[in-house]
Amino acid sequence: MIDIPETITHSTLNEGYDFFITDQWGVKRHFKISSFPVGTSLQTEAIEVVDNKNGREPYIFNILSDFDSDKEYAELMMREKIKRGVNVRYMELSDGKWEIRDELELAGRIDFSGDIEASTFDNAFVIDGQKITVEELMRMVGPYGGWNFHLKLNDDFDPPVMMKQVKDSNQLPS
Repeated sequence: MIDIPETITHSTLNEGYDFFITDQWGVKRHFKISSFPVGTSLQTEAIEVVDNKNGREPYIFNILSDFDSDKEYAELMMREKIKRGVNVRYMELSDGKWEIRDELELAGRIDFSGDIEASTFDNAFVIDGQKITVEELMRMVGPYGGWNFHLKLNDDFDPPVMMKQVKDSNQLPS
């Protein structure tokens, strides 16, 4: 008889510890951070706590490291990743509509919740904590018709890293 392992579920929002940060625009943000095993790796996840969405979607960050990595160091790297992530803006509000900033760059994640009312698509994009429908994104890039672009899709994980640093080390890899 084959032993089937029990399913392990993890909720960073329920089991993570609190981390608070204020971004460069003065917005106070609350994250839950947790590290847990996934297969032969250690996943460190941070999810922004958004109580009253009001059009906002949570920032979500992940780091994947070796299973025997230093958990405290992985979480230190996560706090640095959060700091970098919340201090970048790709869009600005202009006349009540989201527009691409002058840097002409967008980054975010693809949301597949399927609860998008104002779209004919089941997916949307989350950029700067805002849900952007496919139609809105096409409107945003419309003024750049005829321009070239580069689209690169990647998972949310940084490349797997070794995190066997000495716990009292204050240096982060560059």
